[in-house]
Amino acid sequence: MLIEQRRLLAGSTQLALRPNGLYVCQRNRNGCPTLEFEMPYEEVLPVRVIRHRSTPQLSWVPLTVLWISMNVLQRLLPTSGPMSNAAWLGLFGLSGLLLAGYLYGQRNWWKHVTLGTARANITLADRPAERASVDKFTRVLEQRTKDYLRNEYATINPLGVIELQLNRLQWLRRLDVLSESEVRVLATRLTGRLDSPPLRSMGQVLETPYLN
Repeated sequence: MLIEQRRLLAGSTQLALRPNGLYVCQRNRNGCPTLEFEMPYEEVLPVRVIRHRSTPQLSWVPLTVLWISMNVLQRLLPTSGPMSNAAWLGLFGLSGLLLAGYLYGQRNWWKHVTLGTARANITLADRPAERASVDKFTRVLEQRTKDYLRNEYATINPLGVIELQLNRLQWLRRLDVLSESEVRVLATRLTGRLDSPPLRSMGQVLETPYLN
């Protein structure tokens, strides 16, 4: 799966899911890579999405833009006589241009979405038309990472070093790759012991019984 976002005069950002990790590439407006790396899936979780705004929503900006436009035109036009149709057209054209720039900034410069991982944060413009694709990419990334970790690290070998494998199972549990019951079953297969409260008899703690 791949997602790519282009920004005016700021280049592009590309994210892709590869067999062994998350690929990230940022390019400048000339297409030359400025940042490129592949993050292994072992370093991705937990995945989170954070949306934020870099500037406050200023409801008075459109009126301010209109006022500035009128003052600029008054300085450029003759002081006597009514304004011609061309002057009015220029006024509305300049106001529309400034408002369009303000709205473009609202959509592409001031609203951001950050895709956070354990090792890096990737920030994109939070465009309404792209929110669904970003959210879907995040869900697929999390599921792909968990599937990869489960296939690579959830397999146990009773003939191997048991302590290292138990630590690995706890690591997978902390990342929510395995459930508590799955970890308990796999640990029992490794050690041959039930994960249960210690047995007591006549005031003494007995050794946990082994399973055949």
